[in-house]
Amino acid sequence: MLCCQVPEMPYSKAIVTSPATIANFGPGFDSFGLCLDRPRDRITVRRMAKGRHEVRVVGKYDIPTAPSKNTASYSAMKLAELCGCESVGFSMTIRKGMKPGSGLGSSAASSAGGAVAMAALLGIRDKEMILEAAAMGEELVAGSRHFDNVSAAIYGGFTVVSDQRTRTILQIRPPMFRIIVALPDISVETREAREILPEAISIDDAVCNVGWASGMLHAMIKRNARKIGTYLDDRIALPYRAKLVPGFEAVRSAAMSAGAYGVSIGGSGPAVFAISEGNADKIRRAMISAFRESAGLKADSFVTVPGTGTKVEELS
Repeated sequence: MLCCQVPEMPYSKAIVTSPATIANFGPGFDSFGLCLDRPRDRITVRRMAKGRHEVRVVGKYDIPTAPSKNTASYSAMKLAELCGCESVGFSMTIRKGMKPGSGLGSSAASSAGGAVAMAALLGIRDKEMILEAAAMGEELVAGSRHFDNVSAAIYGGFTVVSDQRTRTILQIRPPMFRIIVALPDISVETREAREILPEAISIDDAVCNVGWASGMLHAMIKRNARKIGTYLDDRIALPYRAKLVPGFEAVRSAAMSAGAYGVSIGGSGPAVFAISEGNADKIRRAMISAFRESAGLKADSFVTVPGTGTKVEELS
């Protein structure tokens, strides 16, 4: 364990931005994650008197402000504990860029941002420690530590949690492609989305997912966006979680007809995303219309590209 003295903290203020992510990307349940360029959380942390913690949330999204219940502040406190600086006091201001319960890694963005911001204040550059603290923030809302979202948020690009036990993360720079996201006006809680999954799957489904996951990695390494879309499917979680997203099949069909390479659900849902190299606006409009016509749901939407991870924007 590292150890630092609070008076020797090199900085008093850090501002970071932390991105949305798509976990369970295609067949990589709890293993694959893709960082998005936007939207992003903006988190400002200032040093305060020893032992004091304050959280302020600005913007339209309602999230907890109790330091022990907010994923950003909780992961910041855990990072301080991991390096022996439990008594560090701080104030934190969070501007949420994404809706909680959207399937776009909202809690992971906060967790990663809080951990990175505290690490910046303390002068800590150990990414493994930052990753562990961020996963503790995820545990606060999901009930267990998951590394797929926070890995993508911290490292950027396409990430693979290749070994949960050793926290081994592989990072691959994906090709540049469009990610079209349609977010219906419903929420899906991560805990609920995990509870509906079966405790066992068939050999056929396991073999199928292993093949798709292998193809996905090859397509990422070869930087072939069309092939990535080909492998954007899943037999472990998608068949069950699709039931939590009214109109999913209609939305997928509409997006494919409009030129998408592949379509799936972001994380636990309800966000539905498609990838393409062109026709992004046509695909976006088709997805919105399909949600409205098949399920009577209004949907927000945006187009983005793969992103580069959590950034320290200011340190003083």
